[in-house]
Amino acid sequence: MEPFFPQIPHPMHWYDENSYGRMRMAGADALALLHRLSTNHMTQLTAQSGCQTVVTTPIGRSIDILHVVNNDPDVWVITSDGQGPTVYSHLKKNIFFNDKVTLAPAGQSHRQYALYGDGTTAWLSAQTATDCMRVPMWGLMRWHDTLLMRVAALGGDGWRILEPNDAVAGKLMSDSFPQLDKATLSLWQLEAGVPAYGSEISTDFIPLETGLESAIHSAKGCYVGQEIIARMESRGRRAKTLERITLEQNVPAPAPLTAVDGREVGLVTRVAHSAAMGWIGYAYISSKIDSTEALSCAGVSVQRMLKAVTQH
Repeated sequence: MEPFFPQIPHPMHWYDENSYGRMRMAGADALALLHRLSTNHMTQLTAQSGCQTVVTTPIGRSIDILHVVNNDPDVWVITSDGQGPTVYSHLKKNIFFNDKVTLAPAGQSHRQYALYGDGTTAWLSAQTATDCMRVPMWGLMRWHDTLLMRVAALGGDGWRILEPNDAVAGKLMSDSFPQLDKATLSLWQLEAGVPAYGSEISTDFIPLETGLESAIHSAKGCYVGQEIIARMESRGRRAKTLERITLEQNVPAPAPLTAVDGREVGLVTRVAHSAAMGWIGYAYISSKIDSTEALSCAGVSVQRMLKAVTQH
């Protein structure tokens, strides 16, 4: 497993993901369709496993990062917040007449939420009387009709729960811990080094610039946008890279990142205040500038953090 940033523990919370897209795919060509439309090697996805994969434009820009799980015989696709209609339309229009695949939105039939914070895996294991520790990152476990999916750790741990609206025996929601709001979710993402759709992930950026290498399979066959991504990979040159930053105080992001002489050398995408780390954020920084060059945003000094692999 790739080295992540050290986790800053937080008490367990739940986060409402009902605005995230979720859809069920069926048929022998379900994974093949995702394979030709996204960056990861989807046809190697075995039963009860999962991964992240990026749907890209023909010029290699990120439409969305998907969480895909093989709940054999079905395949479930989870989109980012608000991206369900966009991804559904993109997949639907690329299903050809000879493809053995059906695609069904599940926003009305299934509820979705995430559990984050220190001790979440232990709590789930106790609630389900199963060993959730054995589930790998992005993988899943079935509990009654509910899918338990391991996701990037925020506040120490992370799980996604997908359950039918009429679930009774498999219902996991509890009033014993608080709900996470969007601002706090964003802070926990910044603390853990997790980029998000709408700020760091969008059609303005190429997945390699965002540091999404773990969602890209460099040896797979052709897919939409591959030529641009493969060329960038082979040349080892990226116009900009996403890095975590620290700041002396808050700035209204997104905002330009500038050098001492006033040159615009990047973009600060998000900023939040961490009790453990102070003001932290994410910024796309031009690869043309020296790592020691002084940077600022809206007159506020910006420091680049020590490089580490981004968690997704």
